[in-house]
Amino acid sequence: MSFVATMVAGIKRRPRPRLGLKAKHSMWGYLFLVPAVAILLIFRIIPMIEAAYYSFTKYDLFSPPQFVGFKNYIDLAGDPVFLQSARASALYVVGSVIPVWIISLALAKLILSVSRFRGWFRGIIFMPVIMSMVVVAVLWRFLYYFPSGMVNTFLGMVGIPPVPWLTTPNTALLSIILIAIWRASPYFMVIFTAGLQAIPETYYEAGKIDGTNAWTEFWYITLPLLRPTFLLVVVMSVIVALKVFAVPQLMTNGGPAGATNVVPLQIYKTGFEFFRMGKASAMSMFLFAVMMVFSIIQIRLFSTSGETE
Repeated sequence: MSFVATMVAGIKRRPRPRLGLKAKHSMWGYLFLVPAVAILLIFRIIPMIEAAYYSFTKYDLFSPPQFVGFKNYIDLAGDPVFLQSARASALYVVGSVIPVWIISLALAKLILSVSRFRGWFRGIIFMPVIMSMVVVAVLWRFLYYFPSGMVNTFLGMVGIPPVPWLTTPNTALLSIILIAIWRASPYFMVIFTAGLQAIPETYYEAGKIDGTNAWTEFWYITLPLLRPTFLLVVVMSVIVALKVFAVPQLMTNGGPAGATNVVPLQIYKTGFEFFRMGKASAMSMFLFAVMMVFSIIQIRLFSTSGETE
């Protein structure tokens, strides 16, 4: 008995293994990741999986979903309203992102050329980005007001008659595009500014020794070295443009005659106004596929162009 008691006492007195400093840091790192991963799972990954499932069902939010296979996707191909919304989204993306690339890069170059009050100048330009979408929509509704809004007042000063910006199909989408350019350009200006500042000055000094002018310096030095930043801006701007919802919904609700009825707005209407959640899920999966395909193409394109030089 005494031998057994001695063994038990020895086991009890044995010191517990302690975690090393590196293991403790790793444990705390994983613990800090848990909230972010949980939010990502609950609000992003799980809803995406559910949307993929509902896209193969007939579901009205009230009765249990019924599996219908690819019927929702087949119906989209022949739905004139969805095709019109896809066309509106395509026009919106092309009309907004290309000017944003040019204007944001030009603003970044301008910011870096300013020596005094650069911070104030950058803050004033960045103001549209920090404004909420509701405020932006209300503000621009007043600016576009027909016939006495500020935009039409300015046009009248130069002899142009007032334009019903938000009530005619020919100008409604253009109005939304102008707002997107005004709001997105300062955001991507900051990204381009960081990319330009990361380019070593030695390249420009070598170019000056070789006798380059401003255009050749920009074309052969700045743009090639700015390729990773440009890829980020291109992919992000297109994804943001494809997901636009608040401004068209608040300003025109997709009108007039469906001119501003972009795909995200049509998804909302189909799911929460007409209670056809299966079809709305199919639209959302189509939009997700377009974003993925475009991102992959752009990454491959930029990677290939970088290897050939």
